Amino acid sequence: MAEKTSRRPKGTDWLGLASFGFFVLLIGAVWVFTPGLTSAVQNFVLDFELQNVTNSISLPAPANVQDHTAVYLAAMEVCVVFGVFHVVVLALRFVFHDHIDRKADAVSGMAFWFCAAYFMNVLYGGSIGWFSFIAGVVISGGVAITASSIVKLFR
Repeated sequence: MAEKTSRRPKGTDWLGLASFGFFVLLIGAVWVFTPGLTSAVQNFVLDFELQNVTNSISLPAPANVQDHTAVYLAAMEVCVVFGVFHVVVLALRFVFHDHIDRKADAVSGMAFWFCAAYFMNVLYGGSIGWFSFIAGVVISGGVAITASSIVKLFR
């Protein structure tokens, strides 16, 4: 009887581990180099209150969405830099002749982080509200899944 071959890549994903490490370092770097970010994040968290979405549904949201631009800008910077990092990871995955699933993961990451950066930028600019931003993050997830699926079509 023939042995089944796995379609998933085998071995440790060193670029995936490096990606996680870079993300942690990026959060730390943005936190350290953004003046007053600690107090801005504290104010952001303390500003949350329940807001009526419908007559029977209330969800938490910041009371004053536009008072937290420092937090939005810092988050947008994280999204953009991490998206660029995923571009580098994708290039390395091609150089190392990595499995298509791992390449799809890198494309998915790029799509999510750049799309999330766009919605964070729009929130920062005041063009959308908090719940529209949350919808944008959900859309970013959908874009990421779609991008990954398109790449996997090339098996």
